[in-house]
Amino acid sequence: MNEGVINLAAPRATLCGTGAVLLDAEGPLSLDTQRRIWALADEMRDREDVIDVQPGMNNLLVMYDIASMDLEQAPQELLARWNATPVKQREGRTMEVPVIYGGELGMDMPDLASFHKMTPEEIAHLHAASEYVVFAPGTGPGFGYLFGLPPRLFTPRRKTPVMRPTGGLVSIGGAQSNLGGPRQENGPATHPTGWHAIGHAPNVPVPFDLSREPPNLLDMGDRIIFRVERVEA
Repeated sequence: MNEGVINLAAPRATLCGTGAVLLDAEGPLSLDTQRRIWALADEMRDREDVIDVQPGMNNLLVMYDIASMDLEQAPQELLARWNATPVKQREGRTMEVPVIYGGELGMDMPDLASFHKMTPEEIAHLHAASEYVVFAPGTGPGFGYLFGLPPRLFTPRRKTPVMRPTGGLVSIGGAQSNLGGPRQENGPATHPTGWHAIGHAPNVPVPFDLSREPPNLLDMGDRIIFRVERVEA
């Protein structure tokens, strides 16, 4: 279950708007495929006719300077570059995050336990047994989409979003897990989400800080290890 990710038999590149090309990689989500996406992103980022690149889950969006190139030729060129791009190793950092599973801020744990026919303790320890890799930038600065969720815990995202508290929530959605940033002073107390909250990290660091170098706490290829602090009813 790779919700939101297209599983293609062959890669494809398509025009997006008037100045970008989206490359969708072949096959399911995998670390080797994502490493190729990172490598191609690094290569394209250095080109003078490229304004920006945005790696995604199993895809890469390349934004071009249309004044300096023929965009009609860009999809085929990007496909050719993809086919020639090898897997590139990236040695990232590792961050350990203590998590309180269940409880008031892991309010969806009982539903997940019922759905998977597991106890909350089994879910917590299975979730924490994996190592999660930051695959792509997330919807907010600092944290990203995490790959590594055990297949036993794959859970469909909600069809209708619900309101959940902000502040270090650990969630599951589809084949992915997520770690939310801390609640910001004067920021919203809740936010809409289709993910399932199974716990929270009480001391999660600030994911993005312009006074820090680099500003992002985590980059693509970095890893998160969740540690079970306790499981609450």
